Amino acid sequence: MSRHADTSGISIQVSRDVVVASIQVDLDDDVLASFRDDLLHRIQASGCHGVILDASGLETLDSAEFASLRRIIAMTTIMGADTVLVGLRPGVVSALIEAGADVDGLRAAINLDAAFDLLQPVLHPADRADDTDDAGEDDGADADADDGKPVDAPSVADPGAFR
Repeated sequence: MSRHADTSGISIQVSRDVVVASIQVDLDDDVLASFRDDLLHRIQASGCHGVILDASGLETLDSAEFASLRRIIAMTTIMGADTVLVGLRPGVVSALIEAGADVDGLRAAINLDAAFDLLQPVLHPADRADDTDDAGEDDGADADADDGKPVDAPSVADPGAFR
């Protein structure tokens, strides 16, 4: 798995079932091509369904480099991984928008924690549903206990259980 990692100078790791790429080097065509290959191989090797591109190390990002990152994000999507861009500096964001960069459909977050939060429903949808159901069952159990009925999981047939 490490055979395809970091040849671009961009650190690529797996954390919490997410591929995290930390871009801390200046980008050029060679770095971007190597990074693309490294990232796509890591997604395939790890089977992860989420990618975080941490761009906090970039002081500048021109529209051509941004377009290359957008193409890489499209490739990760085709491989089945949702991607979140994180850590863009305010000056970089302003310059990209002023230059007319295409940001439609781009998922972005302010920091790594927020990026992981955005990806969690994608990574573990069943876990999220179970958490919601557990909370609903607790409320239903209290309602049942108040009216003297046996404590049971709420059902559609018992609309009072969802109060």
